[in-house]
Amino acid sequence: MRRGMGNQASPPIMGETNKSESVQRLDLSVDLAPNSPRHLWLANPVMIASGTFGYDGYGRGITEDMDLGQLGAVVPKTFTRLPREGNTEPRWYPQSYREAWDAGDLLFLNAIGLTNPGIEAGIRDVAPTWDQWNATCILSFSADTAEQFGEMATMANQGTGFRAIELNLSCPNVEDGSLFGHSAGLTAQAVAAVRAETDLPVLAKLAPNVPSITDIAKAAVNAGADALTICNTMPAMRIDTTTRKPVLGNITGGLSGPGLRPISMALVYQVSKAVDVPIIGVGGIFSGEHAAEYILAGASAVQIGSANLVGLSAPWRILTEFEDWMRQTGVSGLNELTRETPSHR
Repeated sequence: MRRGMGNQASPPIMGETNKSESVQRLDLSVDLAPNSPRHLWLANPVMIASGTFGYDGYGRGITEDMDLGQLGAVVPKTFTRLPREGNTEPRWYPQSYREAWDAGDLLFLNAIGLTNPGIEAGIRDVAPTWDQWNATCILSFSADTAEQFGEMATMANQGTGFRAIELNLSCPNVEDGSLFGHSAGLTAQAVAAVRAETDLPVLAKLAPNVPSITDIAKAAVNAGADALTICNTMPAMRIDTTTRKPVLGNITGGLSGPGLRPISMALVYQVSKAVDVPIIGVGGIFSGEHAAEYILAGASAVQIGSANLVGLSAPWRILTEFEDWMRQTGVSGLNELTRETPSHR
């Protein structure tokens, strides 16, 4: 079930088009944390996904003409407790998503390994610069233990430049080797540890390859998550038949792009029937119509990932296309789309 649209507290910004009197005005605003005293109002539902914001994940390559304030929100790359160098090269397949897209090769894999400077440097040096963008930024972090998740939330309380936290739960718990996002119990521990240390809105990003994503989603919500991001990449690999070796240095990686979209959309739909918090759909969104599909499946907002790596201007194009789709179909507000969510058959 979707929350965050319609008759909540009034948003600070309403998404609308005012190019001329003849253009239909749209209410694109959405609250991703309606149960939080802080709320998380976005001007529109189009966000940039963690790890794909610019060429380095932290905005390199974003130019002055790319007005981030026109987007719903930005989630810069995940921070970990300590700095990480990342996985062995090559980390991307194909090496150029843009060239692959132009050639019709839509199988996108990556195994970055969360390369980042660590949360201390992130809070001290990186996050404060986000204020210059006039955008709603969301801090993403990952941890090795539930206790460490809580510790990082405490550190986040001292930071600036962001209005919410997204928990990357597709990471191993060093205490027993399990992935947080693969266990309802571990997910609950991680979310609860963060919830106990901060009143910032908390988004939990879930993994797709689990026995029951609805059980894990419920555990996250019951532990205090204000919204859910669905989903992270899907484990995958490819082998070069010429070299007879995997195309990634890490052997396996994460599948993103068009191949992930129908998987993620099905998970969004399932979870939307099981929980009563906003859901952010992510995976293979390359057009405004793809965004509309996710909204119709039960999402309140969407994150653009691989499309950014094809072209950094993708989020703005997708937002414009989504607005055009709404006008063409006679929809003036996101809350109208909630009535169109398909029912079980």
